[in-house]
Amino acid sequence: MQRRPWRVATVVVLVACGQRGKTARDSVVQAAPAAAVSFTPPDSASLRAASEALRAFLDASREGSTTRELLPHLTACPSGSDAAQGPMLARFEVLPAASRADTIVGRAVVTTVAEQDVDRQHPGYFIARMRVRRDTLEWDVLRSETGDWVVCNGLQFGLTAPDSLTAWRPTGASAATARALADSIGAQR
Repeated sequence: MQRRPWRVATVVVLVACGQRGKTARDSVVQAAPAAAVSFTPPDSASLRAASEALRAFLDASREGSTTRELLPHLTACPSGSDAAQGPMLARFEVLPAASRADTIVGRAVVTTVAEQDVDRQHPGYFIARMRVRRDTLEWDVLRSETGDWVVCNGLQFGLTAPDSLTAWRPTGASAATARALADSIGAQR
């Protein structure tokens, strides 16, 4: 009789897999059930209030805004909010908010006119570029400890480095020309 070693190997593998499956099933039965997570989805009034908070944030973020001093209050997020440089905002259009679990996600179409980065070749200096860009962006809008709606986890706006430390591109561009462009685009509503 001729022996076929592959049949013996197949039987050993099948027996080993069967044992492993039994152990896995036993441990699943013994595991504690996961805790049920429950939350109340935001109602339509909350969605409207969150959208208004996002609108106030974007309005205060526009270069030259008369409500710019409200930004720290509008971004007082539970996890903290460090001011970060971002592009120069010219115009925005708030889109309908949506909910994801217990968080409201605010969305807006924004038009920016300039962005600023660290100059890697000259430490302590910056490079700013004038360019018009349109994007649809998202932010989390949450209730703060005081019950107010605050804008978190999204792009912030405003160039932070002084013009004296900034090289502008293209040649002839400056903070003043970027601001004039932002005002011009903002007036086209």
